[in-house]
Amino acid sequence: MNGLTSLAVGLCYLFAGVAVFTALAPQKRTGRIFSFVIGLFIIVSLISAVGKFLEETDLSFDTISDIDIEADFSERDYIDAVAEKTVDDLVEVTNELLIDEGIFADDIRINIKISDNGRIYIDRVDIYINEDNIVRKEDIKSIVYRNLSKEPYIYVKGKVQ
Repeated sequence: MNGLTSLAVGLCYLFAGVAVFTALAPQKRTGRIFSFVIGLFIIVSLISAVGKFLEETDLSFDTISDIDIEADFSERDYIDAVAEKTVDDLVEVTNELLIDEGIFADDIRINIKISDNGRIYIDRVDIYINEDNIVRKEDIKSIVYRNLSKEPYIYVKGKVQ
């Protein structure tokens, strides 16, 4: 940032100097020589200001290989975190879908599996409801199957339905 400030200050001095020289210069006989001198002054001042800017600015870039990064986690930890986040999101979406239909589940549990090639798929869906929602059992199955492509197991107060 200091380099940028010095560049701006240098340019201000440059233009102030040019303005003063232009005001003092005779316009008739020595105009060409004076224009040449002013042009040379501008070029030298710009080069000096840019040089000072580059000198004060750190332009070195660290490459990824230069930076030592020690991983505190394994690939398995990463996969487990992704799986956990996926399950949490699926449970939340399933609950919202049921609530939109007026069905309030006591608990939703989704088990997922990860294949050898990293594909995540739903293994099992358990929906726990109270006796008030037993008449909506087919609606629950339809909603879950339509959105998760897995038929759920529905439990009413601990009994499989």
